[in-house]
Amino acid sequence: MSSRVYDYRKGMVINPNAARGSTEAKAPYIDHGTEVLSPDRYRSKEIHDLEWERMWTKVWTLAGFASDIPNVGDYFKYDLGRESFLIVRSKPDKIRAYYNVCPHRGNQLVTADFATISDTIKCSFHGWKFGLDGSNVKIRDEETFRPEVIAHRPGLTETACDTWNGLVFVSMNPRPEPLLDYLGVIPEHLNAFRIDLMRPYSDTLAWLDANWKLNMDAFLEFYHAWDVHPETNPFIDSYRTQYDCYDKGIGRMILPYGYASHKLEDPNAINAGLEYLLRAFGGNPDDYKHLSGTTYRPAIIEVKRKFAAKNGLKDWDNLSDNQLIDDWNYHIFPNTTLNVFADVCYVQRWRPHPTDPEKSSYSAISINRPVPQDKNFQLTDLAGLSPDFLGPKGWDGSVRPERLYPKELKEFGFVLEQDARLVSQVQKGAMSRAFKGYLLSEQEVRIRHYTAELDRYLRGDK
Repeated sequence: MSSRVYDYRKGMVINPNAARGSTEAKAPYIDHGTEVLSPDRYRSKEIHDLEWERMWTKVWTLAGFASDIPNVGDYFKYDLGRESFLIVRSKPDKIRAYYNVCPHRGNQLVTADFATISDTIKCSFHGWKFGLDGSNVKIRDEETFRPEVIAHRPGLTETACDTWNGLVFVSMNPRPEPLLDYLGVIPEHLNAFRIDLMRPYSDTLAWLDANWKLNMDAFLEFYHAWDVHPETNPFIDSYRTQYDCYDKGIGRMILPYGYASHKLEDPNAINAGLEYLLRAFGGNPDDYKHLSGTTYRPAIIEVKRKFAAKNGLKDWDNLSDNQLIDDWNYHIFPNTTLNVFADVCYVQRWRPHPTDPEKSSYSAISINRPVPQDKNFQLTDLAGLSPDFLGPKGWDGSVRPERLYPKELKEFGFVLEQDARLVSQVQKGAMSRAFKGYLLSEQEVRIRHYTAELDRYLRGDK
């Protein structure tokens, strides 16, 4: 039995001196009890279908990035379960979302992930055309239709679309809650991070043999880090992670960077992982030999402040030291997490299979902050988190990477490969008659939290 004392109502706190209600403050504890979460949640076709009808069709979900469609006529395709959407910039200041379906015979209008059209959207089946405003502008051989069939000039079916900080959201709900209200504390907590100035650097999507929730659950806690991600232990003390729960199913964990884990054989030693974090922003480890593995964090903060000043990143002055160095990981209900740093945001989404509750898609997109002033700066890639996984020098974000559909999980990068490889075997275990359900620690409280919100939708309370 562990000799450590853990007060689950207080948990770990990154900044004990944070003012109550401030961004860094520990959120008031929400007691979600100790119930065993039934494995049926991850394997039942009935629950899978109920989630679609009562939850997915009601909520806002992240579709993509406004930076991917900078010009009128630019579009991207967004798939969610059994639906597909066409997200297009119809005017310089207007982004619209349409169901990706022709009203004539149901053909999907676009198949490319990203593309540009001129002034009309053309159906490849029978040549019907639609304006960027969704209106029907051409019915081929219109005279062959009896007038009453097409008198209403069937156009594209539009659905709710809105943006925040460069992120584009859609909702199938005919009367959705305003996006900023739906996002709860997210805008207040993350506005200081200039996500809108970040641009996609890598984009990977794969189908995994796991329920979307089971797939996502592995990313809502860092309890697994010591065993699954040993490469991170030299510079992230996973035990110190702060977990917070907020209204609307939103959860947060702050992963503390710059600490050698207390579980290491010699946590006081300055290890290669800590030195890597320092070198990434131009620091020289020789200048900080007087520190130790447990006191190295201020050195990394100092180096990042100097880097920001040197490269004109004045908005970094608006970030606290903890925001500057740590991984501020937010879960936006139901299926998106943002690992937010000053220089990079890792956007992950888990989406259901149209029919199979034991399959789901996993999307991982790294959006990074270009630093054009420093031609030698190399991007941090959270998929690898090692000196061998740095991006190219002088990257300016002007070229959007193609979406990668990996044939092998290692193409995700070794950190994400570790998670992706694990979830399929967890799904297999969850199918066993011997498995009775999740037994969750308070380090896994974000799983209980979003599950409680999901249950409100399934009951019809939302």
